[in-house]
Amino acid sequence: MESIVERLQSNEYVLLFTIFLSNIAGILTYLKIPIEPFSLLALLIVIDFITGIWKAHSLGLQITSHKAKYGIVSKFSLLFIPIVMAIGARAIGQDGGEFFTYGLNLLIVSEMYSAISNIYCLRTKQELPEWDAISLIGKKIRNMFGGDKNDID
Repeated sequence: MESIVERLQSNEYVLLFTIFLSNIAGILTYLKIPIEPFSLLALLIVIDFITGIWKAHSLGLQITSHKAKYGIVSKFSLLFIPIVMAIGARAIGQDGGEFFTYGLNLLIVSEMYSAISNIYCLRTKQELPEWDAISLIGKKIRNMFGGDKNDID
């Protein structure tokens, strides 16, 4: 039987998680970031992470706790990109709607492609080429402020 202290400790984690999610929801609302695509991006990140572990396991690659921690931090740092884009647009007094949608959609497609390529590798043991959505977003930002127009197709 669970003691009162154990129950309170588990409730503390639930409370902290709820407060964290409430703050994130508040930030997304303030920045006018659409919740549905942002949430779906988060879900795709989780799916990509899981399929990446399965892929590594099927290829016989060793997965250490250090690699797993780095992978989690790396994947979930992607969620900060739309937030940073929205803060930047708001800070310079711009709506940023079209640019923001471009960036968010590019991240969603990138995670979708990554998860599908992981599944493809599970089935065939062959890896598909990777592409970097973050560099495309960076080039788009640079071009908006006078960078080389030939960087982006």
